[in-house]
Amino acid sequence: KPAAPNAFRIALPSMLMFASDGWIYACTGYAWQIALFLTLGESFTAFGGAVALSALVGAVSGLVLGKYIDAGRGVRAVWLTYGGFAALILLRAMSVDIVALAVIANALGALIACLYVPTIMTAVYNQAKRSPCPLRFHVTTEGGWDIGGASGCVAAATLSALGAPLSTTILLALAGVALGQFLLHRYYSGVGIVPAQAVAESA
Repeated sequence: KPAAPNAFRIALPSMLMFASDGWIYACTGYAWQIALFLTLGESFTAFGGAVALSALVGAVSGLVLGKYIDAGRGVRAVWLTYGGFAALILLRAMSVDIVALAVIANALGALIACLYVPTIMTAVYNQAKRSPCPLRFHVTTEGGWDIGGASGCVAAATLSALGAPLSTTILLALAGVALGQFLLHRYYSGVGIVPAQAVAESA
């Protein structure tokens, strides 16, 4: 569309959700993979085994948890997902240099992902449907992820350059968890959602 009134305003909550996701992934995704590799003695075999175990846990968990959001339990899913995510981040921070605990913490990440991905993406895609211009919406939200991910990587790299342990950089992800929990709780509670009728009238 050459003009799409309110496109940015409607995309802003989802943009912030993606920014929190990017920050989380930078701190407990990229930084964690480095910490796990070092904890496993820089062994590609051990690292590959840990990743394979995580994939297996994710596949089994997905079969069990896949319909939770569709059952209309969005608010409960937010608390379960982000509470579990916070616990996972703390566990990963504590497991640096402890091989067995690190493997467990890595596998549990796949379990949390089975809750996390549908919880955040259901909210984002529903908001995209309400947008007067889905293209502008997704460009904006993806830009939010890039901002969150880049700033998270810079923050983690800065701490590492200053001599902070990797466990500290992993804990930075808690800031993204707090923001994501706040935004998604508002969404599933019906706060700040632009009605579809209002979008149609403004187009």
